[in-house]
Amino acid sequence: MSQLRRCASVSAWLSRVLVVALLAVLVVGQGACSSAQVEQQERTEKADFHHKLAVGYLNAGNVDLAIRELIEALELDDVHAESRYLYGFILFGRKRYEEASEHFRKALQAKPNFYAARNHLGVTYMELERWSDAVAVLEPLLKEPTYTTQYLVYNNLGWAWFKQGDLRQADKNLRMSVFLNAKFCNGWRNLGLVAMTQRDYRGAVEHLTEAVKGCPTYAELHLQRAEALEADGQAAEADQAFRKCAELAGDSALGRRCKAHVQG
Repeated sequence: MSQLRRCASVSAWLSRVLVVALLAVLVVGQGACSSAQVEQQERTEKADFHHKLAVGYLNAGNVDLAIRELIEALELDDVHAESRYLYGFILFGRKRYEEASEHFRKALQAKPNFYAARNHLGVTYMELERWSDAVAVLEPLLKEPTYTTQYLVYNNLGWAWFKQGDLRQADKNLRMSVFLNAKFCNGWRNLGLVAMTQRDYRGAVEHLTEAVKGCPTYAELHLQRAEALEADGQAAEADQAFRKCAELAGDSALGRRCKAHVQG
């Protein structure tokens, strides 16, 4: 065999060895990847189970046991979006807003189309008076055609703009809120408060009257409507509204405040 042929034979043999070695590495790599994926899937399924238990405990009114199950779920799967959301929801109810916002934020990171988590994160920022953060988080929901309660988003955006002093944006968003849901008394109330700030007392009376129509047993609405009527010079109507507030609020601080107006 010539030197050239021997070299060619050795080269071919080395090529076959390299191919076999490469295939072995790929198979081992795929096996390791598959094993990691299976393990993660098992952990996620266990986290799902603990999340379901947490939902059951929460529905039964046992919040502490619900929290225990959520902690178990997150120890198994740190990015389990539903558990993050539910834990945030519980913490929000306990007014632990900083911690709640962190859970909502992580739920949204894990699941970007988790609309409920986005909405609650925005509302939590509002509780923390982080108005610009609330606007940034909530506005994308307006572009989601499958998000069915956009009137709530417009209301929250309107209030966030109002608290930042942008009355034009506040009025614009709040009007869209009540356009989408004409019976939404909180939207009408907020429009009334914006109008009061603008010293548009007649407009405030109109908006707050709509709010009272939607929520006739809400005492504070009657107080705010009474104040708008008084500012608009409608003393008799204001007196009736103060009386209605006093009747609904009873011996509470709000009730005593309304009675003081009537007595005065």
